[in-house]
Amino acid sequence: MKKVTILFIVSLMFITQNINSQAITNVKTLLEENEYGNARLIITPNTYDMAAKKPTKTSGVYGLLVCYRYKGVQKALHQDLTYDFAKKGKKELFLGMSAKKSNISIGKVLFYRRDLVNPKNFPKKSDCFK
Repeated sequence: MKKVTILFIVSLMFITQNINSQAITNVKTLLEENEYGNARLIITPNTYDMAAKKPTKTSGVYGLLVCYRYKGVQKALHQDLTYDFAKKGKKELFLGMSAKKSNISIGKVLFYRRDLVNPKNFPKKSDCFK
């Protein structure tokens, strides 16, 4: 009976840890217009690593590089998503003042873990349109 109780407690701890342990491994993006007609890029978590520990920091964990064209001009944007993912569950980016969806063309979106990648290997804005 004592062994069964210990086994139950250990398995309960393992299950509880796996339920609470998750790290975002990928995101999905959606370009849409808000109620005022301004284009915005909505980024939401899409894939999780259930064996990883949940980050406790509110900055510096999740990074995003967006390569896009606004009115034909090449642009790039780096963004830290950690705070918004932790507090709101999503991130909303405006890519240009009074930008319409028809004026924006998303080229490449690169999601990366800033805490796992050497800062020398972070994606660079200059690599966007090569």
